[in-house]
Amino acid sequence: MSGLDQIGVQVVSALDDGACSYVPALLREIEALLADLVANGRNGRIDLRSLPLLPGDDARLAAALGDGEVDAVIQATGGTRVRETGVAGVWWMTHANAEDKTVAEFIEVTLAPEILKTHAEDARTGLARLRERLTETDP
Repeated sequence: MSGLDQIGVQVVSALDDGACSYVPALLREIEALLADLVANGRNGRIDLRSLPLLPGDDARLAAALGDGEVDAVIQATGGTRVRETGVAGVWWMTHANAEDKTVAEFIEVTLAPEILKTHAEDARTGLARLRERLTETDP
């Protein structure tokens, strides 16, 4: 025997105090993107799925950003959830596939996410539908 079995080992989570969390760095990046939006009108995006987030980092980030007033779901091939965070101009976007499995997740720094904006062609179609309905209801 080499005596290695006599060495005491204690497993300690590095996240007990949050010291190894990526959240502080993410918050600084979000701060820089938001400052750029305010100063220059430039939108920014962070792909959360491309980062080496540790277990619990997404919950820590969500807690740090808080909840805003808007929570929208867009149904297409899969669902897309657009949530405003408690920081105006910072949005949490989650895209799912047809099986409702998350396939992409972003923090978007913008005044309003593009996915929520009505496209001009959709507005023209909406106007035509409304006019049809008005014609049907007119005496």
